[in-house]
Amino acid sequence: MILTDAVLNAYINANIMLIFAFALWNFTQYTIKKLKVRLPYILRLRLLNGVFLAIVLSPMAIAAIAVFIQIGLLSSDFSMSASDFAVAQYLNGSIEMKAVEFERILGMRNALMQNVLSLNTSTGFYITGLFLIGFTAFLGRSIVNIFKLRSVLRGSYAWRQFGNLRILLSDTTFIPFSTRSLKIRYVVIPSGMLAESDDLKMALSHELQHIRQGDVEWAFILEALQPFFFWNPVFYFWKRQVQHLRELACDQQLVLNKHFDIQSYCECLLKVCKNSIRKDDSYSIALPTVPFVQVENTPLGLNAAASLRQRIIAIVDPVTVPISRKAFACLLLPSMALVILMSLAIQKPGDWSQDRLMLSTIVNLERMENRSSGQ
Repeated sequence: MILTDAVLNAYINANIMLIFAFALWNFTQYTIKKLKVRLPYILRLRLLNGVFLAIVLSPMAIAAIAVFIQIGLLSSDFSMSASDFAVAQYLNGSIEMKAVEFERILGMRNALMQNVLSLNTSTGFYITGLFLIGFTAFLGRSIVNIFKLRSVLRGSYAWRQFGNLRILLSDTTFIPFSTRSLKIRYVVIPSGMLAESDDLKMALSHELQHIRQGDVEWAFILEALQPFFFWNPVFYFWKRQVQHLRELACDQQLVLNKHFDIQSYCECLLKVCKNSIRKDDSYSIALPTVPFVQVENTPLGLNAAASLRQRIIAIVDPVTVPISRKAFACLLLPSMALVILMSLAIQKPGDWSQDRLMLSTIVNLERMENRSSGQ
């Protein structure tokens, strides 16, 4: 039960962190817009990935605090929990509320966890059941997609190989895409593009840029996380931002090359979209991949037409003013620090701190008073 409680607590924290990080990302975007700073899309993508990385690093910060307390570098009473801070403010008189009601609000999370962990209640039974059904469905979908992707790769023809990079030709897709296995990276090109040397060059340049940016790895990470966060709409908004920014960043990096033909590139994008409008699902791309263009709308995901329109606008009017590393660090590091501090603030507090014992005493006195007055 203790292990289950710890896992559930960590899962709730992960969802809170995801929501907070996404809100912080949007606030940063809003600030950049208000300051009229034209930040290159590649840096926006790195900022978004950096904020996500801070969520991953948060458990290390929590473990470091525990170690510091254990070896005496921090006091045993040290706490950054928002709940402990609220209790301290209540005892100082900054919060006016009945102690019983205040304790009930503080205990809402524990009550929810107990309902979920106790399958004897209808709430816990339904929440657990729905989660298991959703998790199984999305996990099964991911497994099916991986097998479909393997089938596409095995049915393709080897064309070029450079180290651990293989370029394949496929008769079953009309959209170039990149993907990878544990050791090998793949770029899959529709066979018909061999007759169009300019389009072939554009598609290869695009997908190789995705590989350089690490977009394929992020696509796999998001696909792996989806079964765990399938119910959280913020996850899909986050995924949409990653998908959208990686395309804009890739396009922008390519057109910075003075010898890159912008008009041919835009025509290639439109041509691939036109050739890809087919009702036959056998020609669809299996995930996880990074395609040349997004041609399908998804729930809470990308709008294909709007995405393509913005990509062409960004290609025609790219950001060419460089941003210094120090300026970018001034955006990235505070954002990561805030995410990590938030992870410390939402940790489950100790039950037997001095402030908690005092609050419990006040609650008991209030209850005794209510009983004596007949309330």
